[in-house]
Formats: sequence, C-alpha cells, structure tokens
Amino acid sequence: MKPVLLTASIVALIAVAACNQTEQASTNQAVPDNATVNAVASADGSVSPQQAYEIRHERYEEMGDSMKAINRELKGGSPDIARIQREAATLSGLAGQIPSWFPAGSGPDVHAKSRAKAEVWSDPQGFSRAHARYMEQVQRFNAIAQAGDVNAIQTASDDLGKSCKDCHDRFRGPER
Repeated sequence: MKPVLLTASIVALIAVAACNQTEQASTNQAVPDNATVNAVASADGSVSPQQAYEIRHERYEEMGDSMKAINRELKGGSPDIARIQREAATLSGLAGQIPSWFPAGSGPDVHAKSRAKAEVWSDPQGFSRAHARYMEQVQRFNAIAQAGDVNAIQTASDDLGKSCKDCHDRFRGPER
C-alpha cells in the first residue's frame, strides 16, 4: 500500500508544481528548468519508467510474500485457513493490475536489477495469454481458499504455482 500512497503523493505534488509553473510562465516570472518540465509532463497520472519499475518490483515482492506465507501454512501441521484466505485475496487483488506494471519504455534497460525480459514488450500477445492463464488460476485459487477446504487449497496452490512458473520461464530473467 505504501508505494501506491507514495505514487499518489508524487502525482499530487507534480500537479501542484505544474499549476505553479503555469502561473509563473503566464506572468513571465520564470521559465522552469528541464527537470521541472520533465516532472510536470507526468502530471497526467502516468508514471515514469523508473517509477513503473519500482511499483512493479514492490508489487511482485508483495505477491511473493503472499505465496511464501501460503506455502508455509500448507506445509505446517495445522494451516491457518484465515491467513491463507487473506493472502489468496491479496494475490487475486493484485493479479488484475499486472499489465499496468509494464508500460512501454519500462523494460530491462531502465533498471539494472530488473528481471523483466524484453519479451514482455516484444511479445505482448504471449504476455497477455500468460497473464490470462494466471488470472484464471489465481481467481480459482482464491475461490477455493475462501471455501476453506485444506486439501482443495493444496491442489489449487500447486496449479497456481505452475501458472506462475510458466510466466516466469518465458518473461522473467535470472536475479542480477
């Protein structure tokens, strides 16, 4: 949640800066420097490629934490079903956002540690199909988790993990 608030705060500050720059320009008081002009250009709510990478990284970390928590619960002696249900809902909620985390220009050349492969952008149909398969599995997993049957959750978790792996194999590179 913090990156979303941070992004919203940044956008709000940029919008205020844009208003101030417009006032200054209209009264011929000052001409903004290039850094200000570039920052103001994103006042429409879009994010810079670097911000897109940061959001993507944070959200995938959150999803990874949820998967780890689910797996820990399922491997334990008596799984905390409520915890699994919360984590499944988190995954389901974030899953639909995934395509927005990969805007054009935010590829592996933007950040040295990015694990996104160029195929995300060079094969958008393939990436879209992989995302659709993941969406299907995460929604199924969430529905099963909410029902609370541990055996069904385990089976659905295995299927969800396979859909993650399929996408990772094609569109995610090794750690740097």
